[in-house]
Amino acid sequence: MMKKTTALLLAALLVLSLCACGAASETTPAETQAAESAEAPAEPLSPLEQLMQDAEGGDTDAMLVLADKYRNGDEVEADIEKARAWYEKAGEAGDGLAYLWLGDTYFRPASGAPDYGKAFEYYSKAAEAGSCDAMGNLGVMYGGGYGVEQNDETAAQWYQKAVDNGCEWAMVNLANYYLQGRGGLEKSEEKGVELLTGAAEKGYTGAYLSLGNHYQYDLQDYKQAEEWYLKAIDADETRAYQSLGMMYMYYTGEYDKAEEWLLKAAESGDEFLYAILGDFYNGVGGRDKYDTEKAIEWYTRSTEAKNPSAYGYFQLGQLYYYGNGVDKDYEKAFELFSRAAELYEAQGFNNDVMYPEVLKTIGEMYKAGNGVEKDPEKAQEYFDRAEELRNYY
Repeated sequence: MMKKTTALLLAALLVLSLCACGAASETTPAETQAAESAEAPAEPLSPLEQLMQDAEGGDTDAMLVLADKYRNGDEVEADIEKARAWYEKAGEAGDGLAYLWLGDTYFRPASGAPDYGKAFEYYSKAAEAGSCDAMGNLGVMYGGGYGVEQNDETAAQWYQKAVDNGCEWAMVNLANYYLQGRGGLEKSEEKGVELLTGAAEKGYTGAYLSLGNHYQYDLQDYKQAEEWYLKAIDADETRAYQSLGMMYMYYTGEYDKAEEWLLKAAESGDEFLYAILGDFYNGVGGRDKYDTEKAIEWYTRSTEAKNPSAYGYFQLGQLYYYGNGVDKDYEKAFELFSRAAELYEAQGFNNDVMYPEVLKTIGEMYKAGNGVEKDPEKAQEYFDRAEELRNYY
C-alpha cells in the first residue's frame, strides 16, 4: 500500500513539473521581441553623431570641429548662428582660442555686414587667452579703425605683442610700419626687411610677396622684386602670379611675360585677374596691341564670376559706350555702369578710386539723355556724389 501511494505521489510531481516547464516557455511575441532587442548590440553611432555626442558631453575639441562644420556647411546645413553658439560654448568651457574663430565670424562674415564691435570683443578675449593671431587682428582693427578709433601707435603695439608671441604674419604688418615710419616707430629699412625675411624663413610665404612689393613699389627695384615674387611662386604662393604679371604689365612693359603670368593667375582661380586680363587685351597699361574680342571675353567672365567685378562691369560698359569692338549701345552701357555702381556700394568699395568715375559717367548719361531719359537733377546728384568721394580720397 505504501509503495502504491509513493508511486502516485511521484507521478503527480512529475505532471506538475511538466506543467511548470510548459507554462514558462509560453511567452508572448512582444515579450520575445523585447528580449531579442535587449540582447542585440546597439547600432554604432555615425562619425557625425559621435561628434555631436562628444560636443554635448563637454569635449571642447569636438565643439570646435562641430562649429567649423556649421560654419562651412560640412555634413550639416550651414548655420552661422549654430557655429557661433558652439564656438562660444568652447570658449566658456576653457578653450580661449575658440574666441578667435568666433571673432572671425563677425569680422569676416561669409555674408552680410561685419559686426566690428563683436569682433573686437571676442578678439580681445582670445588675446587674453594667449592667441597671437587675435593680437595681430587687434592690430589690424586699430590700424584700420574697424569698430575702434583709428590709432597707429596702438596697432603697432598689438603687432609687436603678436610677433613676440610667435605670429609670423604679424611680422609682415609690423615690418610695413617700420618701412613707413608709422605708429610712432622710427622709419627703418633695415628693421623692416629683417622682419620680412624673418617671416619668410619661418615659412610664411606671404612675406615673399611683401618683400616683392617693397622692392617694386617702394624702391622701384624691379629685378629684386622679380626675384622675391619667383621665390614666392617656388613656395607655392599662387598670389605671386598676379603680382608678377601686373608688374610686367604696368611697370616693366614685358607684355609676353605679363600675359603668361596673368593667365596662370586666372587659371589658378584668381577671379580678380579676369578684369585685369580684359584690360591687358584692351590695351590698358601701355600695351599697343589690342584684341577686343578677348577683352570682352575676360570682362564678361569677370561679371559672371562668383564674386562679380564692379570694375569689369564698368570696363565692359565703356566698350559699349564708345563702340569699341562692339556696336555702340548707350542703353547697354547704362545698364552695365549702373550694375557697377550697385556692386561698388554693396561690396563696400565706396573708397575705390574707380567708383567716382562710374558715378560721373552715369551723371553724364543722365545729363545728355544717352541710354536713359534726360534728367539734369538726377545727373547733378551723381556729380555731387562723385565729387564727395573724390574729396574723401
